[in-house]
Amino acid sequence: MTDHEITPEPDAAPAAESSPAAGSSPGGGLSPVPGHEGFSGAEAAFISEMGSLMERWGLPQATGRLFGYLLLRNRPVDLDTMTRELGQAKSGLSVAARQLESWTLVRRSTRPGSRRIDYEAVGDLQHLLLVNNAHMRKFTETLSSGVPVARGEARDRLASLAELFSGFVEQTEALVAAWEARRAAS
Repeated sequence: MTDHEITPEPDAAPAAESSPAAGSSPGGGLSPVPGHEGFSGAEAAFISEMGSLMERWGLPQATGRLFGYLLLRNRPVDLDTMTRELGQAKSGLSVAARQLESWTLVRRSTRPGSRRIDYEAVGDLQHLLLVNNAHMRKFTETLSSGVPVARGEARDRLASLAELFSGFVEQTEALVAAWEARRAAS
């Protein structure tokens, strides 16, 4: 990529050359990233794969591609730059950025003396896990509230689901706490 401030890891293998088919696989699994001319093949493939992944989560592919693009950035970027580098409409990227912001996957900022809004991928995704956990906790409480009113197999099913999701919440909280402790120790 040209002006993306993306630097490879010291031990990383060199990225593939950019080509018109950058991001496509021999089996046709990945499609090229719109406006991919400044991306290496590996970068374009990553951006496309993130688009496909997030599409499976119910978000537009453009939103996932924007997230992949922002994950590869070393500093915040404005909509004009995104439009130029991704080759997508500014309005669509604005919607995608707001969707990512609502999921707490990106944050917005402004530069002193400028009205332009910059976006960057957040590095503290443990926050997203904890926000998701709050929703899961409420889901678990709702399941548990149905146990006393249900009968027979339905009661057993609700109790089992409530127990499963309660364990999920506990394990996620433990995972985040352990991860934060490892990061603090390093």
